[in-house]
Amino acid sequence: MGRTIEKVKIQNYTDIVDAKKGLIAESEIRTVEVEGIADTGATYLCLPPSVIEQLGLLYSHSRRVKTVDGIVERRFFGGADITIQGRNEQMSVMENDYQTPALIGFLVWTTLDFVVDAVSQTLMPNPEHDGKWMADCLSPFTEVAMDSILEPKTLTNERRF
Repeated sequence: MGRTIEKVKIQNYTDIVDAKKGLIAESEIRTVEVEGIADTGATYLCLPPSVIEQLGLLYSHSRRVKTVDGIVERRFFGGADITIQGRNEQMSVMENDYQTPALIGFLVWTTLDFVVDAVSQTLMPNPEHDGKWMADCLSPFTEVAMDSILEPKTLTNERRF
């Protein structure tokens, strides 16, 4: 099985806000485009330290992370505006080591409503949403919890929404 590679545009969100306020020119927004691997085993957008430095992202915290090399301490940075195929969201990124390429983790592609198609090796809009960007607010676990709240046991199992 091959790798799913996707272009990712990352911008410093603080710079975007400053440009909107007229404090800096739009041309001064720190921006990097990378090719990342849509990794079903990764959680975050993981970037090499050099990319994070180039973007000037703000250090947030460190956390223990399970990697293929074992458990390591990784740094997290906030203030990233991430765009893939025209869809964007602001979120934290995790600093990877110098050797690992950019990884597009589960939180990124699910937040942007993409799925990884391993056969065609593409990141594609979620077919359950007819190619339109949609956020899911109910998980199967939430639905079960809602059923127990909304449907007393004496009622039939028909939906009451």
